[in-house]
Amino acid sequence: MTMTQAPSGSSSGTPGGPLLRVRDLHTEFRSEDGAALRAVDGVSFDVEPGRALAIVGESGSGKSVSMRSVLRLLPRTGRVTAGEVWFGGQDLLRLPERQMRRIRGRDIGMVFQNAMEAMNPTLTLERQLTEHLLWHGVCTKSEARERAVRALGDVGIPEPERRIRVYPFQLSGGMRQRAMIAMAIVTRPALLIADEPTTAVDVTIQRQILDLLAGLKDQGTGIIMVTHDLGVARYFCDDSVVMYAGRVVERAPTRELLSRPRHPYAAGLLGSSVELGSRDRPLHPIPGNPPDLASRPRGCPFHPRCDRAVLPRCQDEQELIQIGGARAVACWRAEDGHDDQ
Repeated sequence: MTMTQAPSGSSSGTPGGPLLRVRDLHTEFRSEDGAALRAVDGVSFDVEPGRALAIVGESGSGKSVSMRSVLRLLPRTGRVTAGEVWFGGQDLLRLPERQMRRIRGRDIGMVFQNAMEAMNPTLTLERQLTEHLLWHGVCTKSEARERAVRALGDVGIPEPERRIRVYPFQLSGGMRQRAMIAMAIVTRPALLIADEPTTAVDVTIQRQILDLLAGLKDQGTGIIMVTHDLGVARYFCDDSVVMYAGRVVERAPTRELLSRPRHPYAAGLLGSSVELGSRDRPLHPIPGNPPDLASRPRGCPFHPRCDRAVLPRCQDEQELIQIGGARAVACWRAEDGHDDQ
């Protein structure tokens, strides 16, 4: 497999260009009966240095699978079938695995959703935080330990000098999550992918983690925040991508998206969410359930749940429509807009 260079004018990691550029990403899984299930269906987005992108949607919308596809960390039943992922002037999907391992953990950090599954229960925190620093040749062994202790302190773990010697199972769920974040940031990556990083922590620690990530962002780190929490997106993320059934249905600056969503699904997410300061606002749950990937509805996958659907028009394929300079919406009624519910 040969390394592919970015086309002229579109290389990631170059001055003035995106840090990460994902184009038309498709990922599928094979079911037990051999059927192909499209989990990611033509996803495209950019991440700029020093900016945070939220990827939001219900469980099963393809958020985490998209991130694992970017890093080529899919299970055996999954594979990327098409697309490009440009980072540092290279298409990550076409790199040999040996070169990809040099990028994971060093240049791109990943905070996994389930810290207990992602961490090795038989190794101390010190071993897990220092081993990829040493493997990548980032620093010496003594420097690696110093950086590991500092990273644990940065994420709010008390007595990091003592806690670095413990095993993951000796920590609470919230502390394990913070240790996972420390593992992701200890190499000071250019891009950090955080999959629900504030899950299983209380509000005080959540704010501490977001402030830490904001500090990384201020230093030029690009961040992808996978979240179902629109409050986190509003507080932290500059831009947002809304996913449904493996597709991007709306892409916009976060403030614009949350003040006036244009896709009915984005409006439904906002109307069914609870945020601080919105206690008196009535909730409007989205009816129905996300589609089964084995039997997708025709056209817009959201139309069976949409109270604004017009048949048969919504059973036609809905391409992303550019609205203004920075917003794109996959709905032919996008110009109608939706009031904040």
